[in-house]
Amino acid sequence: MNKEKIINKVCQAIKKVREEKPLIEQITNYVTINDCANVTLAIGASPVMADGKEEVEGFTKISKSIVINFGIIDVQPLETIIKAGKTANENNVPIVFDPVGMGAIDYRDKGILELLENVHMSVIKGNAGEIMALAGRKGSTKGVDSLAESSDAIESAIEVANKYRCTCAVTGKTDIVTDGRYILKIENQSDILSYITGTGCMITSLIASFLGADNTSFISAAAGIMAMSISGERALEREKREKNGIASYRIDLMNNIYHFNHDIVKKYAKINIEKVDNKFSMYLITDEKACMGKDLYKCVEESIKGGTKIVQIREKELGTKDFLDRALKIKEICKKYGVTMLINDRIDIALAVDADGVHLGQSDMPIQIAKKLIGYNKIVGISAGNINEAKEAEKNGADYIGVGAVFSTSTKKDADAVEKETLKKIVDEVSIPVFAIGGINVENMDYLKGTNIDGICVISDILKNNDCKKRTEELVNKFNQIK
Repeated sequence: MNKEKIINKVCQAIKKVREEKPLIEQITNYVTINDCANVTLAIGASPVMADGKEEVEGFTKISKSIVINFGIIDVQPLETIIKAGKTANENNVPIVFDPVGMGAIDYRDKGILELLENVHMSVIKGNAGEIMALAGRKGSTKGVDSLAESSDAIESAIEVANKYRCTCAVTGKTDIVTDGRYILKIENQSDILSYITGTGCMITSLIASFLGADNTSFISAAAGIMAMSISGERALEREKREKNGIASYRIDLMNNIYHFNHDIVKKYAKINIEKVDNKFSMYLITDEKACMGKDLYKCVEESIKGGTKIVQIREKELGTKDFLDRALKIKEICKKYGVTMLINDRIDIALAVDADGVHLGQSDMPIQIAKKLIGYNKIVGISAGNINEAKEAEKNGADYIGVGAVFSTSTKKDADAVEKETLKKIVDEVSIPVFAIGGINVENMDYLKGTNIDGICVISDILKNNDCKKRTEELVNKFNQIK
């Protein structure tokens, strides 16, 4: 991902939203509802401002994306908002959530956290204070306004993106967009945007408009923010020349959004992008046979001490009771160190132990059904061996892709080798994390240079080693060198 690719994708997103005119349901703030509807129309989408208890389910099912703006909480009960969110998750309708007032009062904080426990969001967009409060940092808000600069919220945004498996956008002097893998900084600005009520709410509507046209959450957030920031910057140019005042500026802003196109993006966009470490870059998969007589639980714990961030329990030959017992024991180890635990294939085991999610193969249960069974806030990863499988997995809602086998491996003898160019192409063409798997060790990892993968999945090279902690540390260090 680079600046040129981002700009090209934003340009494609503008074309798609104007061609497709997606229906966008908006449960939004009544103070700004008219402007939110108008800005949705201006960018090319179709708004429906539906938030009644009896109608949210029906409108959500026929919409292409929805906005949930927590400014509505004073006029609609939380149960109605959760109902809309759950309906969206069940029907694969992406959600843009604006946690208005997070960090201001306990009532809003509790409601927002309850909503996020029940509903998975594609994009969470807020000001710096709201995003910092959502990440657990207090004292950065004044009412619904931020006391912090957007640059202060970068680490918080990454935390929110990782915790809630979403794209997190922070609006401010420099706008921030991150999916936990990349940080995009958008530096177009206009100081007098703050004199117009509801520009943040309108940005949420713009993001949802792009998201409804089948653009990724990251590109949708970037495009929605650029539409507002570039349009505001261009309106400021006229205001500086003619000094017509804020009312004329507001009209120019809306007109510029209406005329927002690829030429304007290419001419005015001021962006920078950088890669950040994926939180799951070191991924251990269990196999008791690979321990060669050593205690599996001790091997897992030592590997976690060495830097493993996610553990997948993969025990093909265990019966249900033994698998359950093993999962419960490993869960305690993972919980002790704050490490994510997934179950391979067995959704029943994942449910029984309340695992963080599951990993599925191509012949396992479809992703959509798995998510419905285990919950939309759980992780679902999937194996892929080619670009078509990877794209299909992303389309169906996978949270990450494991690509392999990169090398021949004794733990999965029937796996076909994946060429380096295929791995690189998958990384380039999907927007979710990609991990390499299959026979990876310290000695052969140089082969993965230039693929830009997010992490590595390892079994034997850790578990067969007499010092699992040290070997994991060596793998982590080597991966950091080749990135």
